[in-house]
This record gives sequence, C-alpha cells and structure tokens, in this order.
Amino acid sequence: MRKKRFISIRTKVMLFSIVLTVFPILIVSGFSYFEAVKVVRNQAIELNLVNAKQISNTLDMIINDVNTISLNLIQNREVAAYLTAPSPESKQQYYARILSILNDQAFNKKYIYSIYIQDRSETGIDNRGAVNLVPDDRLLQAKALRGKESWYFDSVFVQNKEVNVISMIRDIRDIHHISRSLGILKINVLESSVRELYRTKMQDRSLFYLIDQEKVILSALSADEVGRRIEPFRIHSGMDGRTEGFFNTSIDGRKYLGVFYRMETQNWRIVELTPYERISKPGNVIKRVTFYSILASLAVCFGFILLFAARVLEPLKQFRVLMKHVEREQFHMEMKVRGNDEIALLARSFNRMSHRLNELINEVHVSKIKQKEAELKALEEQINPHFLYNTLDLIYWMSRMEKAFETSVMVSALSQLFRIGLNSGSRFTTVEKEVEHLRHYILIQQKRYEETIAFAIAVEPETSGCKVTKMVLQPVVENAIRHGIEPKGSSGRIEIRIFREGNDLVYRVSDDGTGADAAAVQAVLDRPASEHQGLGLKNIHDRLKLNYGARYGVTFESVPGEGTTVTIRQPFEKGTMKDV
Repeated sequence: MRKKRFISIRTKVMLFSIVLTVFPILIVSGFSYFEAVKVVRNQAIELNLVNAKQISNTLDMIINDVNTISLNLIQNREVAAYLTAPSPESKQQYYARILSILNDQAFNKKYIYSIYIQDRSETGIDNRGAVNLVPDDRLLQAKALRGKESWYFDSVFVQNKEVNVISMIRDIRDIHHISRSLGILKINVLESSVRELYRTKMQDRSLFYLIDQEKVILSALSADEVGRRIEPFRIHSGMDGRTEGFFNTSIDGRKYLGVFYRMETQNWRIVELTPYERISKPGNVIKRVTFYSILASLAVCFGFILLFAARVLEPLKQFRVLMKHVEREQFHMEMKVRGNDEIALLARSFNRMSHRLNELINEVHVSKIKQKEAELKALEEQINPHFLYNTLDLIYWMSRMEKAFETSVMVSALSQLFRIGLNSGSRFTTVEKEVEHLRHYILIQQKRYEETIAFAIAVEPETSGCKVTKMVLQPVVENAIRHGIEPKGSSGRIEIRIFREGNDLVYRVSDDGTGADAAAVQAVLDRPASEHQGLGLKNIHDRLKLNYGARYGVTFESVPGEGTTVTIRQPFEKGTMKDV
C-alpha cells in the first residue's frame, strides 16, 4: 500500500486560506472592474463639466470687468477731448493724462496686458507701449456694430516681442452725437492669464481649448495652436446646438473623452479632452489591489516573523544610517524612540549625544564669527574719513605753494564734495548743504567742460533750512550732463530751481539737451526696486518713497531734441542741528 504524502495542518490551512481568499477576489474584482470604469467615466464627465463651468464663470467675470472698463473709457470726457483734438500738437497735451487714465483702469487687473485707443486718423496710444496692428476687417466690423463689443484672438508687439492676447474691440461713439465715431478702443487680455485659469485643474496629458463662435482657438495649453481654427476631429459635430455634453474622439491613435460647455455671454466653447488611459487608471488600481490582496493573504502566515525582524533589525538599520550622518557632521538628525526597551534607551542616548555635539559645534562656529567681526571692525576703524580730508587739504596747500591755483581750487572743491556728501553717515541733510554740495560739483564740472555748460541755481530763501534726503541734486545734474548735454555735442544750459509748493518741497532740474523717451524712463522709475541700483534716478526715486511714502519721488518729462525736466518732490519740513 502506497504511503500517503505527509501534509501538515499548517500547510493545509494556508492552502485553504489561499483558495478561499483568491477565488472570491477574482470573481468580485472582475465585475468591479467593469463597473468601476463606468463610474469613473461618469465622474470624469461630471468633474470636467464642473471645471468648465467654473472657468466659464471666471471668464464671465473677466469679460464683465473689461466691458465695464470700456464703458468707463468711452464715457470719459478727457478721452473724448483727446480723440477730438484738431491736431497732433493739441493731442500731445492730453498724452500724459490719457496714459494715467488707462493705467488707472488697468490697475490691479493682472489679466489685462494693455489698453489701446486709436483716433480717426489711425494714430494710437497704448499704456504699455505695445504695437497694435488692428486688421481692416476688424475695424469695419467694430464700426458696423455701432459701439457694441466684439472679441478675437490677436498678437501685440512690445520691443519686437510678440505677446498673444484675446482682444475686445469696440467703436467709441460721441455721447452727444451717437452716430459720430471718434475712434477705436481695444483692450488686450493676456492669453497666458486665461491659460492659468485651467492649467492647475487639468489632468495629466489632457487637452484644453477655448474656441470662439468661428471655431478659432483663443486659448490652449500649446501656444502653437492658438489663433488657428480647431481641427474637426478635436470637437463634436453636435456642439453647435447644445450647451454642454461629451463625445469620444481619437487623436494620433490615442482615444480621448471630450467634454464641452458653451458660455452664454460670448457663445464661446470650452472643450477638454481627457485620455481614456487616464480615466481607466482606477481599473488598473483594482487589478493591482487584487494582486496585492493575494500576496497579503499569503503574507499573513509569515507576519509574526516579519514583525520580529521589524522590531529588532529595523532600529539597528536606522542606527547605521544616522551614524553616517554624524560622520559627515550632520548632528541635527534624531532617532525616533519607540517602546521602553534597550533599543529605546540607546535611541535616547544617541539623541542626547547628537544634540550636545551640535551645541558644541555651534559654540565654536559663533566664536569664530565674532572673532572675524572684530577683525573687520578693526580694519574699518583704520579707514578714517578724516585721513581723506587731511590728505586733500595737504594737496590743496601744496598746490597753492606751487602756484597751481586752478588745481588747488579743484582739490578744495573735491574735499568739500566728499565732506558734505558723507555728512557723518546721516541719511538726511538740509537744502543749504545740498546746494553747497551741488555747487562744488558744478565747479569741478565747469573746469572739466571748459565752461561750455551754463548752470543757473535759484533757491527760495524759506527752503534753505529744510530737512531733505541727501545726495539727490548732484546725481540728477550729473544725469542731465551725461544723457542730455554730452550727446548734444554743443554747449548747453542746466537750470536748478528749489521752491515750496503747498506742503511739499520741490527740486526742478531742466536742461536743453537731446531729451529722451519720457514714458520709458517713467516706467523704469515705477518698476519695483532691485539690488545694485547705484545713485541714478531710480535709486533717488526709491529712497524718497522709502523715506516719505508713495506720493513722493521723481517724475520725468522730456521732449526729444528739446530737453528734459526732472521734478523731485519731498515733504516741506524744517531741519534741526543734527541734519547740518
């Protein structure tokens, strides 16, 4: 009689447990997989429609904001006065005010790139200096709509850089004679700002399109696709008659689930295409869960052994890793303390040792830093400004003794220039000292340019004792010489006026040099401060705002070929002896 093969009860229980676990899982997971795909597909449709509606609501808010801004500008009397001005010269007097109005309307609207106004002579003004090339058909369409807005994809150019925008254009009508057209208003919304509305909500490898009623792509994830008509297979033929829905399509061999939603305000379509492989990922998860469930059932038999290994061997492994960090002098690492056994005691001891070593290293490091600071302080004290003054005075008297009188005058002016400019390290001085500092600088420059530059300084007496920010006038005059008079190639004149205007103290520096682009310079002044600005106009502008507030600073006016005027405004405040 054949002897039966021995099979232990433990083995039988394990085999029975595996069969009892695996077969139900395989049967249930098979049905669950197909049902889960349907549920996930419906959820994806609902989620994408919700996202599309949210994006639509945000776009509606942007469109409403743009329409409100356009109405404000159309009804603005100064805009109308600018558009109806009879000549370019008369328009020029409105230029700065119109730019201010456009900037005020676009303020805090990050999605608005620029606002463009064009008069009947097709002369335009853009608050960002962008070049707007409005097609003739769009102009005709805007006039035909008689003041009603229309939207289209466009590109504007700033410093030869192309920027994609979604533009709203409308005809500006005379509010007193509604049939009379004054010009065109065009508001440019950044396409990238629209893209950011849906970029964060997009799933991996999904496609998104915002298309207008002519099926032109206004915005898409790919910048190469915007501005072109959308390909027919990327949309559904039944979209025109429905507000929302879904469809199936295939692009480059990949299947997509498409969802569309129509915006009521502009009749635009929001279309999102999600790869089916993305939607079917939960089904793959179910497959993996089934596989892992079978493995987990088998792993139960070995659980106690693995638990013992984890309790004893894993902390030792952690010890080894932490010791490598200590060898690299990284003492901030800590070991987690679990339980109340020998390993826990070792972990607490290791943590105390690590903390103590870190404290000792920090004490040594701080001690070295203090030593270096003391050495630097000693070096700084060796550089005494009085040494510079005494040396210049010595050169002055030697020049006098050698009868080099012009040299002595220059050295004396330079010495006073340094002495007043440093002002004992104070940030402030008085108008009197600031003017004295400027006169020494002018004396040096007149020697340099052989008196080809004429200077005129007019100071109202009541301003002499005012407290002001130091080192303001001299850089402005230097800027006038370098960028105004020098490029001119001939003699010039610089006028400096200091006077009181209400509660403000005003410096006004004018030259008859070559002039500059006032809008470009003013834009530089208004940009956020950055490091290493030097002592130019931007530095002065930032220092005044920092000292006195946003309403103070530098303004710049210039006419190319005629000259430049720089106006510096700060509070009218009497100084004290410590400012002298």
